[in-house]
Amino acid sequence: MPTRVARESRLAEIDLLRIVAMIAVFAVHAAEPFNPWDEWHVRSPERSKWLGELVLFLAPWVMPLFILLAGASAWHSLEKREARAYLHERVTRLIIPLVAGILLMAPPQAYFDRRQRGMFDGSFVEFYPHFFDGIYPTGNFAWFHLWFLAVLGVLALITLPLFRWLRSPRGRRVMQSIAQLCAAPGAILLLALPMIVVRGALWAAFPNGRPVVADWSNRTTLLAMFISGYAIAGEPRLMRAVDRQWRISLGVAVAFSLAMFAWAWPGNLTERFEVPFSARYVLFWSAYAVGGWAWSVALLGAARSLTRYPRGLLERGRWLLNPFYILHQTVIVAMTYYLVRDGVRPILTFGAVVVGSFAATIALCLVVVRFGVTRTLFGVRAAPRTRGWHLEPSAS
Repeated sequence: MPTRVARESRLAEIDLLRIVAMIAVFAVHAAEPFNPWDEWHVRSPERSKWLGELVLFLAPWVMPLFILLAGASAWHSLEKREARAYLHERVTRLIIPLVAGILLMAPPQAYFDRRQRGMFDGSFVEFYPHFFDGIYPTGNFAWFHLWFLAVLGVLALITLPLFRWLRSPRGRRVMQSIAQLCAAPGAILLLALPMIVVRGALWAAFPNGRPVVADWSNRTTLLAMFISGYAIAGEPRLMRAVDRQWRISLGVAVAFSLAMFAWAWPGNLTERFEVPFSARYVLFWSAYAVGGWAWSVALLGAARSLTRYPRGLLERGRWLLNPFYILHQTVIVAMTYYLVRDGVRPILTFGAVVVGSFAATIALCLVVVRFGVTRTLFGVRAAPRTRGWHLEPSAS
């Protein structure tokens, strides 16, 4: 049985990257109202290409990174829990907060959306019953950013038989074979191929799917990322491949992001997007998958290369991560609705939204963790323990 210090050492890079990914998600959502290439729930009359580029930089890797970390956490969770306890943890951490979030956090977003579009003119109390009228965007009912909790819950359920098998002798041999395939310099990037294959297969099977916005192949590709995270955490030689190759992955990731910047900047991006499901469209989304995977590997390797971890930040970050994720977008939508004005530079408004909504979200998180009922509704972990042990760096 591993000691608590040893286990926390293994999970330190995961906790650190969760905080990094959460900050990135927050930045994406705060920038979306000013993104000239997107129409979000609330919109600034003044847009900024720089903030649009910020979204394009973060979007390819931030949710895949979250899923990769969730897969790695699943390995460690099943290391100390039976299947029933594992599923129970997922229900308490994902499904209950999903339901609570849909009932409490999604309605204000729909309300401010409808207010700004001129589709509703009453109070929030008057609007709430109408939240259940139809499905967004033609209706009001939606889960908005809470889709991620639903996807994680489904992934935990459908992958459990596979994950248990991968812990068997035959499953471990399969992971060892994959690790051997990925041992050559740069070969860790081959693990992006399952995401490309899954997306292409779904496009072939459902050619009339709505691309980008409602194409569920974009959600399904996260299955491959979830399994990859589980395998990397469970197979030491795969993790050593990450440790050896993360700098190569970083080079590929930076090159990908620079290419995205150059492609997006001239003209109107939405008018130049490739036709679904043309060869160039497939090539674009294949490169998108490789870029997201390269950033995830680079960040995981970089985090593991650290010699020290901020112990208090990691503990408190783990404690507040769930409520912060559930709360933050609703706060951003409300803050943006009241702050955006004609003639105000979008960068200035964006700064005000970032500072105000971050402070307000943290304040609300601190209220949530004070009460047992709200801790249950928002899936809060046990209170942080920052005394009596020390986080050591992960072995390379």
